[in-house]
Amino acid sequence: MRGPGVPVSLLFKLIVPATALFIVTIMSLIAVVFSDQRAPLAKFLNAYGTNLLLLEFVAVMGLSFLAMTLDRIRTLQDLRNSAKENAEREVGE
Repeated sequence: MRGPGVPVSLLFKLIVPATALFIVTIMSLIAVVFSDQRAPLAKFLNAYGTNLLLLEFVAVMGLSFLAMTLDRIRTLQDLRNSAKENAEREVGE
């Protein structure tokens, strides 16, 4: 397990803006319902809103699973390395 002071992975940092964009898109789609349907943004979101949400959802989920997988791999490597060091210390004593 990683301790305090260990830098956060880039993938975890990318999840935040991807999720923020997803939330802004959802709020925009809600706002379009109450706005003028002839506005350029309303036309764009009516045409591509569903595809945009799907793409953003896949990006957030993909980044999340990649970040968790990478973190798990690093944790297992750290555990293996510390077990190796402990075994070498015991043999040396």
